[in-house]
Parts: sequence; structure tokens; C-alpha cells
Amino acid sequence: MARKRRGADGVRRAPAATRKWPPLTVTRSALLVEGSDQAFRALIQDLLTMSHQIQALRGILAEGLGVTEPQYRVFLAIAQLAGRQGVRVNRVAGHLRVSGAFVTMETRKLARLGYVEKHPDPGDGRSVLLTISPSGRQAFERFAGQPQRLNNELFRGFSTRAFRQLGALARRLVANGERALALAPSMHARARRWSRRASGHVTRT
Repeated sequence: MARKRRGADGVRRAPAATRKWPPLTVTRSALLVEGSDQAFRALIQDLLTMSHQIQALRGILAEGLGVTEPQYRVFLAIAQLAGRQGVRVNRVAGHLRVSGAFVTMETRKLARLGYVEKHPDPGDGRSVLLTISPSGRQAFERFAGQPQRLNNELFRGFSTRAFRQLGALARRLVANGERALALAPSMHARARRWSRRASGHVTRT
């Protein structure tokens, strides 16, 4: 029986002649079907396709409202979060998982269009509260049928239970994605070190 050798990362691997090709992209048993990651890769491709579809639909809807796609996201967030008092920039940023500077920049453009208003925050003199302006409300009410029609089609055939399950799974994927993104930089640095060693660029002392 061929012995496994320990790689530069400390993980024991089988000899090249006995390894599967291409290498698995995932190793959790729950994500493999008879040792194959084909179903996993198909799922990832479907998720990527869906992401592109949603992005394209958002662009179409934004154009219908007369704004850019980033402005559309900020506009919707303010409409959903502002209530009667308004909403702070940092809360909109947290909701969208973007920076406060991004929200400030896009809000400035929406204000120039007359869709968003800024008011002093009585609880914090350094902050402002964002609200949808009367003209923004009117524009959104005239426009509302478009996202309703597209979203109804996008989730055609979903039961209440299936929709809630999808929401829970999506939240779990987003949380896992944050952890994966936090892990990625250290993996990239390690891969660069391995590459330099393999090419003889690292000098041993």
C-alpha cells in the first residue's frame, strides 16, 4: 500500500498516482454523494447563476425607478427602515453590509434626485436621519407594481414553509460566508509562501 506523504501544510496526502482528479472542492461528508463533489459544484453554479439573475433584475428595477442599482438598494433600505422618525446612515450600512461612506455617497445622489431627505438627529447632533421624501414616496408607489411582478415570478411555486426554510438557509450561508471571507486572507498568504518555496525563491537561513 502506498504511503501518504505530509505536504507543506502538514496534511497527509496520497501519492499523486492514486489521487482523484480533479481534486475535491469540499470534503465534508454531508456535501459529498458517493465520494463525489459534483452535486456540490452544481449547487454553487446554481447559486452563482441566481446571484447574476437577481443582480440583473435589480438593475432593471433600478432603471425603472430612474436610479442606479446601488442607489436602488439604498433607497429600498431607507424605505424599509426609516419608519416615521428616519434612520441613521450606520443602520442602513449594517443592513446592506456596506460601509457608511458608501451609503453617504449614494444618499447624496438620491437627495439630488429629490427622493431622499436628511434631517438632524435630535439624539445625536453629529448624525442625520434619512427619510424618503414625498416625491420619492410618490415615485415608489407608481413603480411598486414592477418589483411585485418580478418577485412573484422569481419565487413562483414556493409554499410558506419552503420560503421560510430558504430564508433560514440563506442566513446561514451568509454567516458562513463571512467566516470564509475572514479565513481567505491567511490562506492566500500561505499559498504565496508555498509558491515561493516551490520555485526556489525562499532562501533558507
